[in-house]
Amino acid sequence: MFGVDRYPQAGDASSDAPMTGSLRAGSGRRQRFRPSLRVHAAANLVSSRVRADLIRTRARSTRPLGRCTLGCGGSGRRRLGTARMLAVGQVRRTPIRTAAVAGVLGALISLVVVFGVVGDAQIRGLSGALEANDADLWVLASGAQGALSASRVEPELLGTVSAVGGIARVAPIGEIRVGVRIEGGALLDASLWGIDPDSPAAPPVIDGMPASDRHQAVVDAADRHLGAVPGARLELVDLPTTLRVVGLTEGRRFASIPTITVPYARWSEIVDALNPDSDDVVPTAFAVELEPAADPSEVAAAIAAAAPTLVAAAPSQLAAELPGIDGLRSSFGTAALVSLVAVAAISAAFTRLQVEQELRTMATLRAIGASPRILSRAHQVRVAMLVLLGALIAAVLIGMAQRLSPPQIPITLDVRTLATVTAATWAAAALAARRGLRGLRTLDPADVLRAPA
Repeated sequence: MFGVDRYPQAGDASSDAPMTGSLRAGSGRRQRFRPSLRVHAAANLVSSRVRADLIRTRARSTRPLGRCTLGCGGSGRRRLGTARMLAVGQVRRTPIRTAAVAGVLGALISLVVVFGVVGDAQIRGLSGALEANDADLWVLASGAQGALSASRVEPELLGTVSAVGGIARVAPIGEIRVGVRIEGGALLDASLWGIDPDSPAAPPVIDGMPASDRHQAVVDAADRHLGAVPGARLELVDLPTTLRVVGLTEGRRFASIPTITVPYARWSEIVDALNPDSDDVVPTAFAVELEPAADPSEVAAAIAAAAPTLVAAAPSQLAAELPGIDGLRSSFGTAALVSLVAVAAISAAFTRLQVEQELRTMATLRAIGASPRILSRAHQVRVAMLVLLGALIAAVLIGMAQRLSPPQIPITLDVRTLATVTAATWAAAALAARRGLRGLRTLDPADVLRAPA
């Protein structure tokens, strides 16, 4: 059985002499070895479950893969098939432990993914109107140091910027904070933007249509839970003015508050009504669309040279320089990194503990002829199976959180982040298993099996 010709029995006349046996390899060769009496005695301690698994493993591996025993013989594909069968057998023998380990891994992986997703969502809520903007360049007042609230550009400089080579279009942009009520609800702070529908900075509408009339407005879909849906009424509390929502954008919030976009002319009227003592309404910035062959850095330098009071930069660069963005990105990045390291460390420690706990089973398999390479591969296959099962559980948990979480916490399933965390978890567990399995080559099965269980 299992490729060994026979085991010596108690009282055998040849039991004190050196014994020889053979291990049949998949290639048909007979590899000679000289097991000691202690190994033969240890082999008799094999449990019925382990023997049954080995019989099934050998039977299955010979059908699709050809003749493949537990030794080192045969092709790599056959050895991998044997290792896979052993791993599946070990998982089936301990369903409760497998479910517990996969559940813990799934919870930890989902925690890391949620940290990353929520952090990205918070950053988009702060700077989405800038970071995701389609304009090639934004032109701000040089003294504002990248802060939109402090930027005021003179309207007459619009012609100066338009005359710079490489520029196709220039349009004004306005931003101001206002108090609004959505469908007569609670008073909310909102960011009111003045952007024409044909402006290079106009946000794309995913539901409804752009705001083209003075009584129309577009809002971000992240504020649906507040009642900001197409057809809703927006009341400006400081003015006898009502706007009607006609479209929704996505990922275009600013300052983590409701973001409303109206045509620039309508924005100018609202600002003028809010500040009756002011002489002129000054735009916050200019949105620039470049010609196809123009270089953004060269055009930005040309704008600064033509108008020293202005500075031009890509919208994504301005978004990264907004106050609080670096701190928020650093906080969530650190939290996600610490969580990832914790998941990897826990996975590695648990895998190493499993190797120690299953030393007796692996010693038994060694006693009946299983090679260290096969045992190592079987354990690594099982590690990969557990991590993959944990990733599936994590995906289910994140999906449930996405359905049950309030709109203020935008949880979504990011497949790329999930794959990255899963790969890191598997790498840590596989490395720990490899370190724990180093002693298999020098393991004496009799010493392990003779020790108390």
